[in-house]
Amino acid sequence: MSPWAAWSQEAFARARTQGKPILAALGPLPPRDLAQAESEIARSFVAILADPQTRPDVAARIGRGRAVILDVDGARRAVLTLPEPALGAALARLALEAGTPRPASTPAEAWTGAVRETPLGAAPDAARVSVVFEALPKSGAEGTSRLLDLVEALLHAAGERGDAAARAALTAVLEARLAGWDPARRPFPLADEGAAEGSPVSAHARWARLLWDAHALTGEARWRDAAASLSERLARDFFDSTLDAFRREPSPECAVYPAEGNAQAAIALMRARAFNHPGAGETAEKALAFLQMRLYDPLLGLLHARGGDGEKVYGLLGDAAWTALAFTDAFLLTGIKAHREFADAMLRFLFQELWEREAGGFLDRVSRADDPAILREPHLDPALNAVALEVCLRLHHLKGNHNYRRWLEWGLRGAWPAAEADAPRVAGLARVAGLHARGRMDFELVGRLGEAKASALLAAAHRLYLPRKVISFVDPDDQDYILAHRLEAETYPRLFACGCDLRRIADAAEPSGVPALAAALREAR
Repeated sequence: MSPWAAWSQEAFARARTQGKPILAALGPLPPRDLAQAESEIARSFVAILADPQTRPDVAARIGRGRAVILDVDGARRAVLTLPEPALGAALARLALEAGTPRPASTPAEAWTGAVRETPLGAAPDAARVSVVFEALPKSGAEGTSRLLDLVEALLHAAGERGDAAARAALTAVLEARLAGWDPARRPFPLADEGAAEGSPVSAHARWARLLWDAHALTGEARWRDAAASLSERLARDFFDSTLDAFRREPSPECAVYPAEGNAQAAIALMRARAFNHPGAGETAEKALAFLQMRLYDPLLGLLHARGGDGEKVYGLLGDAAWTALAFTDAFLLTGIKAHREFADAMLRFLFQELWEREAGGFLDRVSRADDPAILREPHLDPALNAVALEVCLRLHHLKGNHNYRRWLEWGLRGAWPAAEADAPRVAGLARVAGLHARGRMDFELVGRLGEAKASALLAAAHRLYLPRKVISFVDPDDQDYILAHRLEAETYPRLFACGCDLRRIADAAEPSGVPALAAALREAR
């Protein structure tokens, strides 16, 4: 009989009852490197497995390729790097050490987890951001999430900074990922599928969005075709029409509907909608409704996932940040104010519950009074902070909230690692810092929402790679606003490009004129 049990309060209670330390590892299955020592593990430990897909907060504290030894209160006592040559002897020694009381001078962990004791990096000024982007073309990335973050940063460097080396590196990464892929015969080659991070629906969704962006930037049909194939598979194999939500896996025995995966799938399909992918917009709206109506609790935050076994987990940064980003995307694509307001509600929840009060940045989870001590360890994830701070940047412009700008700048400083040698690790934060430094690209759509031509103008803007775009929606009957901002025209709907002081630069009445409109705005800055 296997000694391993799932991460749960019951498992920690059993450890206290039996007076045994805890051996915690990652994965849905026990690590192979520990298989030979199961008898020693059963004798000396309560063995707990944390599935990274259901408990990313635990995964962030344990790490890949190792196990962690905890005492009966869940406090970290030792780390066992795997593989360990003298495994049996090491486990016996660590069990003995973890069973001894901690020194009296070691204070109990504060349950709030609101203050960390880690050195801060300096604020990411233009020079430090440039150093990161210069290193990216020569960087590699291990794991699905790190590779996706690298691709997104290369897109930014190529599109916003005009970096030829980044563009070449981007092409090389995408070509390597698509080499030999035949959509009709085998699934998309996800990096490290099933490894200790991410989920299939998240990986498919992020690749689809980035391939749409690569096509928008370069105009290359191969990236468009790959993005369309991935978008089609998302809607066909991952979307459950009975619940109007995306499953974590295409054909699971027990369906699980993750918050982060649904948000990322909605973002991907909204990108696909701009390129007139059939049914993409309707499916994305259903996923957004699922997030808001079925997973969101105003007090607890977002439920990490609906369905499956195990405890319900609320209040994770990744879920809230990706959901808020999806709703800002939806607002920019549709002009529906309810989407913007829900994104704002999610961001306010993040500031209230996860803001690191001493240094800035967002902690990765809402702490609870009954958490084991290891979960009280404050943790700032640079990649997730980049997503949350991009939402903060967007809502600063969309809502005109200058407090969001102050928190954005404070958050960039607090989340920026003190040791920044790993360029892919800080790539997301560097990208957000670059977007903030370069300022917004302001578009004003004068027209009625839902009108075919207004929708076509919006879609044309979203078919371009314009990560700094901010779109305001103006009713053509609002003559006071139109006259004040000099948006007069013979006919509407019409899309205007405006400077940072909202001065009129150029306008387009047809979708075919939007690329020239964007080019005029770039040249005017």
